[in-house]
Amino acid sequence: MAMPKKNNKIDPTEYRVPRNFKLLEELENAEKGKYTDAKKWGDACNWVNLGLDGQDATFTHWNCTIIPMQGGHIGDRIYTLKVKAGPGYPSDPPQFRFVQQVNMPCVNKTGIVQFNKLKNFEWHQERCLFEALLAIRKEMEPSAVAQACARIAQGKTY
Repeated sequence: MAMPKKNNKIDPTEYRVPRNFKLLEELENAEKGKYTDAKKWGDACNWVNLGLDGQDATFTHWNCTIIPMQGGHIGDRIYTLKVKAGPGYPSDPPQFRFVQQVNMPCVNKTGIVQFNKLKNFEWHQERCLFEALLAIRKEMEPSAVAQACARIAQGKTY
């Protein structure tokens, strides 16, 4: 009988921050500007934003914006994303869904970001929504991706 891999087993002695505590910390960091430290996060931190969707007391639904590289092929577009941090968060990755249509290898036909297709980013429970948002913005940087997104009519949604 094959033994399960250690990576897939949950260690009952490992301390895990409860879901709502982690999400509350992320909300506070976003509201208090702790994600604007370019030395820590890079210049891209000034071009993304996130916050809770309305008065969601469960911290499940979030709104995000990405301003891609300006002056290039995408121009002056701003992209909005809806995020769902489900009950298994942070062990389970959140769901990021673009509102406006994009043409990116890591985004499926319904606008959902597929983390397994992001380059240089892997979701694990120590990650945060902001880090994922930065990784998504980075995927918009290559010229071919920017050109493909620019070919979509501005304002076209999923």
